[in-house]
Amino acid sequence: MTGNLQAIGFLFSWVLGWGIGGSLIDAGLIQAGVYSLETGQLGTLTTFVLWTLLWGAAGAWLYRRFTTTTSESGEPD
Repeated sequence: MTGNLQAIGFLFSWVLGWGIGGSLIDAGLIQAGVYSLETGQLGTLTTFVLWTLLWGAAGAWLYRRFTTTTSESGEPD
């Protein structure tokens, strides 16, 4: 059961980080004048796609790191 709770916690944290991070990046770019919501959604779409790829890769890397078992010698099995 502990493993399931850890997996749920990891997934919940990952989704929360993805949503909050993407929103903050988007708001920052809009505030900085990089793009405007009045001129279309291409900037927001680009931010969404790039952030999803970056955050997804980071999540996959962390998942592999946390779920890899190590032997007594300290090397991954």
